[in-house]
Amino acid sequence: MIKLGDDRAVADILPLVESGDVAVRSEAARAIGFLGVAQVSVVGPVLLRMLSDSDEMVRNEAAESLGLVRFSPAVDVLVDLLRADPSWLVRASLAEALGSYPGHGTAALVKCVRDIDEYGAVRRYAIDSLGRTGDLSRAEMSALAEEFGRDEEIGPQVRIAAYRMGDQSQLAEITREAAHMDEEDSSRLLTDIEYLLRPPVPPTLLEDAARIGTILDVVAMRWPLYSRHVQNIRDKLPT
Repeated sequence: MIKLGDDRAVADILPLVESGDVAVRSEAARAIGFLGVAQVSVVGPVLLRMLSDSDEMVRNEAAESLGLVRFSPAVDVLVDLLRADPSWLVRASLAEALGSYPGHGTAALVKCVRDIDEYGAVRRYAIDSLGRTGDLSRAEMSALAEEFGRDEEIGPQVRIAAYRMGDQSQLAEITREAAHMDEEDSSRLLTDIEYLLRPPVPPTLLEDAARIGTILDVVAMRWPLYSRHVQNIRDKLPT
């Protein structure tokens, strides 16, 4: 139904959120997120309630869907659960969802980034959300990059976020670090660079396209299996 994209199916899917089958409930939460954007007043309260489900996969899909439908009454709950949900997977999705609510949750996201005991994936999604909302100033994001740029868990991501805000100096550090990254970090870096091509794009993206191309070349030379991904990103860079 998601692939068909027919939002009329929402009415048929909604009863499934009460299923006793975890897989059915989680897929229903996912589906009403994709199909219910124009029906946020209907699906929003349902998804908000599902954040209290006993199963982490259901809560995870509900959090991701709230990032899609942008149900503003959910913001405070998203913020509270970012620190309280016992599942790191759900916390990661909550951090990602908050990126769809500019002007809200900024302090909680920054606190998450600064929490060195939090899972790296959760911190990285928090960084990405801060970059997407633009709620931090360039100076504030650059300060985070200065503080955590050498962090093994989030260093490249916080530098990418600072660059998104216009801090061109981060590209030199990213280029240097790309020459020493392991395969997993290199793959993650490619994804981060690809995300730079989505709004809000960095103000100097066109000017820096060649320098970004150099970073891509470094990754492709070190990890030839990523050459196709690198080329796909190159094809999307502004010229």
